[in-house]
Amino acid sequence: MLGGGMMEKRIEKARSFLKEKELDAIFIYSYENRRYFSGFSGSNGYLLITNDYCGLITDQRYTEQAKEQSPHFEIITQGIDPFSTIQDVFKGKDISKIGFESESVSVHLFNRLKSIFIEYEWFPLTKELLNIRKVKDDAEIEIIRKAIAISDQAFAELIPLLKPGMTEKEVAVELEYLMGKLGHEGPAFGTIVAAGNRAALPHAIPSSKIVNNNEFLLIDYGVKYMGYMSDMTRTIVLGSPNEDLKKYYDIVHEALEKSIEAVKPGMTGHELDAAARNVFIREGLEQYSLRGLGHGVGLQIHENPRVVLDSEEILEPGMIFTIEPGLYVPGKVGVRVEDIVLVREDGCEILTGTPRHIYI
Repeated sequence: MLGGGMMEKRIEKARSFLKEKELDAIFIYSYENRRYFSGFSGSNGYLLITNDYCGLITDQRYTEQAKEQSPHFEIITQGIDPFSTIQDVFKGKDISKIGFESESVSVHLFNRLKSIFIEYEWFPLTKELLNIRKVKDDAEIEIIRKAIAISDQAFAELIPLLKPGMTEKEVAVELEYLMGKLGHEGPAFGTIVAAGNRAALPHAIPSSKIVNNNEFLLIDYGVKYMGYMSDMTRTIVLGSPNEDLKKYYDIVHEALEKSIEAVKPGMTGHELDAAARNVFIREGLEQYSLRGLGHGVGLQIHENPRVVLDSEEILEPGMIFTIEPGLYVPGKVGVRVEDIVLVREDGCEILTGTPRHIYI
């Protein structure tokens, strides 16, 4: 459970948002925002936050857990019909304008809420709560550090096991087993393992393809720890790939290094993306890159800030995101290398600890 002071600060962020948007309440349904503002990690629940009230509605499976994890909220156990419980909780509250997560609340849920509370004005929220979460507090930074440490350790234990003749699926299974032994809530996303020319598929699903000598092996993976994600990619060199392949490898690593050197508060996501993209343009390879350099990481594997083409989002101290330049030449080669960084006042701190250059 996070410290009480940290949760109080998050609730104050929500109340400042209410004041800014001239709302009386926020109805929160998504798992990530529910966990962020209340600390509750159960799979079912609804939050109501007003200027003077915090309520968490959940079912009887989670009542005791909610009391333990969310001491700043009134815990209400719903009956068989959650809507009657929601109606009871909302009753008597001074609400006329209420915000809701329009990208998470289903049409069915929204229509039921509108039919029950016909007197309310419902205001759709899209990225607003996500933007509240994009600058990480000290507790979040430490949890993400731990998630990354688990990833780094699992990868270090995987390297001695890798050898030509394994299949991509075997590599993925070994890595996920090692991550599991070190303790986590599961993979952050579907582990990507791609050998040889299959690495040209940015989100390749591990297959029965054999990992051969004298080619690259791309591994992209992460863990979920206390709700937070890690994310890392390494392109491993097996044997002695030809000079043409090595060229792509060197260019991508240069793009990563240039990007990390460029990070500073006040720049836009677009400007940071350009640091890597300019390397690819110089080499005449920009067409083989993706449209973005990286993404925020937190309670979701992809969140703000977005470090992509045309992004005007301003980088701020406390933001955590990936930097993952890549080149993907169909049928020939794929190379990606990815670190997670934390923006500091004078640049950035690299949180990923695994060496970038790995040779087998």
